[in-house]
Amino acid sequence: MIFLRAILIGVVLLAAACGGEDRSTISEDPSATEPKNALVVTSNYPLYFFASRIAEGVDVAPEIVFPNIDGDPALWIPGAGQIQLLQSADAVIINGAGAEPWLNLISIDRRSLVDTSADIADRLIALDDSVLHQHGPEGEHSHQGTAFTTWLDPQLAIAQAKSVTSALIQLAPSGETGFRDNMAKLEQELMQLDSRLAEVFAKLDGQPVLFSHPVYQYLQHHYGINGRSVHWEPEQEPTTTAWIAMQQITTTHSATIMIWEDEPLTSTAQRLSDVGIISVYFHTVANRPGQGDYLSVMHENAKRLEAML
Repeated sequence: MIFLRAILIGVVLLAAACGGEDRSTISEDPSATEPKNALVVTSNYPLYFFASRIAEGVDVAPEIVFPNIDGDPALWIPGAGQIQLLQSADAVIINGAGAEPWLNLISIDRRSLVDTSADIADRLIALDDSVLHQHGPEGEHSHQGTAFTTWLDPQLAIAQAKSVTSALIQLAPSGETGFRDNMAKLEQELMQLDSRLAEVFAKLDGQPVLFSHPVYQYLQHHYGINGRSVHWEPEQEPTTTAWIAMQQITTTHSATIMIWEDEPLTSTAQRLSDVGIISVYFHTVANRPGQGDYLSVMHENAKRLEAML
């Protein structure tokens, strides 16, 4: 019995010694201290696209999630399950510039927030428009504070993507080389998009343009578009008051093109055509597109607009 007990003790001590060697070996691996399977949640689709592209093919990259949101992410109110998702995330990548009013409605660790507009605060555009109006199923709201569709300017999109890159590096330092390589490729693609859009908008040559909704401020500013905004929704018939307001604008702003967020009703497009205004839609890509991705949709926007010029 004593002999057997001695053997058992020896086996246990040997196993413990081997286990100690394994732990020592693991602790010497720099990547062992990094969080595995970290979770990153983004507040809109462009940020999800940037994060996914930057993380692509990097073994230690966090899981990138964009919640299912109906309608405009800027009008999103998270449900119970989505709140739990946000609270459990290692990082919540937000657009900033006032695009996430839901932050005031839920309890979330502010240290997990990555504000991708923080480094471009001096390039944000203040709004002077606070007109209340209907916006599809989301109901009445107003545009005021700061314009937030920053990603429509590819140069600002690059800056935001770099903020995303920094956040991913902080979560998974050993993936830095891969993240930076992917960011360099994404930056090149965004630069090409910028050149393409600049080429198309240059053809306007100062020609007055109407925007169906005040969401194109960064596009307008970056490409020097001579534009004015109304408050029309593509899926709704404009009211008589809206038509009168548009006619008043065109007395001094003789636009022949109206740029929409989506394809307008046929009846609306026809009535505009009757007064010499062509309708063309330019998706803001705030939410996940039905087909394609951020870059392909933006290039389609350019192609569609160019065909009208």
